[in-house]
Amino acid sequence: MPRAPKGKLLPAMKLRMIQKPRASYRREQADDRKRQLGEAALRCIQKNGHSGVSVRQIAAEAGVTQGLITHHFGEINELIAYAFEIMAEDLHSAITAAIDAAPDTAEARMEACIEASFSPLIFDQSTLGVWIVFWGLVLHSPRMSAAQQRDNGLYVSRMESLISDLAEAEGFAVADPRLAAVQFAAMFDGLWLNWCLNPRSFRPEDGIMLCRNWVEGLRRGAYAGPAVSTS
Repeated sequence: MPRAPKGKLLPAMKLRMIQKPRASYRREQADDRKRQLGEAALRCIQKNGHSGVSVRQIAAEAGVTQGLITHHFGEINELIAYAFEIMAEDLHSAITAAIDAAPDTAEARMEACIEASFSPLIFDQSTLGVWIVFWGLVLHSPRMSAAQQRDNGLYVSRMESLISDLAEAEGFAVADPRLAAVQFAAMFDGLWLNWCLNPRSFRPEDGIMLCRNWVEGLRRGAYAGPAVSTS
């Protein structure tokens, strides 16, 4: 193949053969690399707790240079917040998939949400240390705080929709579906934490039953009127 004279440009046809990858392709590569780093961060935290929040350890786990983490995230807290978002998104996706696969009735969707919430993917004791690290960063990292609020907001919003749909379908009243959803989320978080600290305290099947009882309370008017003041 003829070469271009030194110092001269190659013909346009040959330029097309060596042109840089399209921007969308480069963006996909960058997203894949960020995902790889986020997953490596999750593994480090799961294995080592707070001491796993280390650029050196995460870079070694991912098999990359420390400079690559700085390039993609700037600072370690940005990477940890991104890792939290990966974990939260995976959990939300699993519950959403279960709801979408349920029969198209409000009762079936509520039941699917409850059962998926107590599945082995979520009721996994090994993830407790990861969540503790995340919670510890919420008060000190605005990025982490925003990620946590977004995650909690998604959960409450989904539960509020399920509660409203169930109340409408079955003809019972819920004065404030959002407040009821907040209470359900708090109850579930308490059950999850209690189980992670002591799996012998109850079985996931027991947790499902407790949540079903809570839903039955909704049906019987537990949230039909405004909250009762004790003052």
